Amino acid sequence: MSKYTLSALVLATLFAGSLGLTACSSNAEKTANATNSQLDDRAKLMRDWRQANESMKAMIENPASFDAAAFKERADFIAKTADTMWPYFEGEVSKGGDAKDTVWTDAAGFKAKADEFTAAAAALSAAAANATSAADVEQLYKQMASSCGSCHKEYKN
Repeated sequence: MSKYTLSALVLATLFAGSLGLTACSSNAEKTANATNSQLDDRAKLMRDWRQANESMKAMIENPASFDAAAFKERADFIAKTADTMWPYFEGEVSKGGDAKDTVWTDAAGFKAKADEFTAAAAALSAAAANATSAADVEQLYKQMASSCGSCHKEYKN
């Protein structure tokens, strides 16, 4: 074998090996990016819910400021996006953020809390459709907020 053939063989082997490492690195990076994206999307939706909740809470606490259209818009937003939240907690890739490990070790309990919140948000949204005062939605708002808080107590760091 000539010196040049041996050099070409070594270079080809090194090139093939570097492609393999790049592919592995790329897959690991994609997994990390999916995880980061999933956590970021989950955190953004939680922040959006918090803003909607704070606005509704202010109207409940100060009934003179009650704006039926604004309250309905916020209640509808939470109800319509409730089902989109829970897939952000599925699988190993979703671990992290502010979520405790009990989200995954007590998946049945977490799902029950998620279902409770989703039902409370839907009930609030339905009541908000016809509300003309804070009194019309106050109890259902408190149920939704309580459901939200009880889940955080058990499943959020």
